[in-house]
Amino acid sequence: MISLKKKVLTVLTVSLVAISLAGCGLVEKTQEAIDATVLAKVGDETITQKDVDTEAVSYIDTLKVQYGEDVETSEEGKGVISELKVNILNSLVEMKILDMKIKESGMDTASAEITAAIEERITSVKSAYPDDKAYAEALTGAGFTEESYKAFVTEDLIRNAYYDEMMKDVAVTDEEISAYFEEHKAEYITKAGANIYHIYFGTDDAAKAKAEEALKHIKVAKEDFAEVAKTYGQDATATEGGLLGYYAYDTTEFYEDFMAAVKPLKEGEISDVVQSTAGYHIIKVTDVQAEDVQQTLEEAKEAVSTALLGTKQEEKYKADMETWKTEYKVKTYEDRIQ
Repeated sequence: MISLKKKVLTVLTVSLVAISLAGCGLVEKTQEAIDATVLAKVGDETITQKDVDTEAVSYIDTLKVQYGEDVETSEEGKGVISELKVNILNSLVEMKILDMKIKESGMDTASAEITAAIEERITSVKSAYPDDKAYAEALTGAGFTEESYKAFVTEDLIRNAYYDEMMKDVAVTDEEISAYFEEHKAEYITKAGANIYHIYFGTDDAAKAKAEEALKHIKVAKEDFAEVAKTYGQDATATEGGLLGYYAYDTTEFYEDFMAAVKPLKEGEISDVVQSTAGYHIIKVTDVQAEDVQQTLEEAKEAVSTALLGTKQEEKYKADMETWKTEYKVKTYEDRIQ
């Protein structure tokens, strides 16, 4: 017969062994315990595994669509998702810090300007769907209710407003723009290329026949290329008269055989029916630039100013964040992420 004392010691020993094994990974944690795992501390607040996993769902669903359902089990997929979760964790830390700073600042988060921006954002998103039912289904598919989506938009716009306030004194001078341009001239070259227009017909024999028919309208009947594009075009460029935009001849955004048909065309010239990997086209070019051209400071000024301002804002944001992380005694535990 076992004594009471021995029973107590036995239970205690078993409990200690279980704890030890759990620490070694030999006893599987419950999902509840995994969800509650603290991955970061920001002041008195915490970010858990569940917080990260909740944010990761939509990204992982996108990865599954792009790379297959086994993306979570393949070694490469696991690596991508692990990196994704680290990035999400760090983003959640920064958002929590911003929320704390917003609260401390006394900023009017219910101002007429912010309220109007919230309504404008939601109305804009709604307008992309044919009716309220389709909108609600889209929200559900993204893991939102109408109420939670409005809360998400509200938080996002409030943080954006605070960011703008953070950056209000960040500016660039003409001297800085000039110096930056001189150091980065190679980035401000307009490469040889042209404005490309095309009429896309599809890939089958019927598409080829339509292309031949459209070509007669253009070259025999002398009808306007843009109007023929609107009538015959089978892609999104049709409503824009076939305009793809200005592209360098060495672009990799289009198939090589398509660009091979573009390069020989002279200013304003229209091709015959062209077959590329994508299908059948008729192509037109304007604003042909035969050689690379170095932009002047005046031509590049707006782009340089935008790039330089973005760099300075990013530097300020990072510096402020590092200061605030120290202030709030932020700790992150990336090694705990599952």
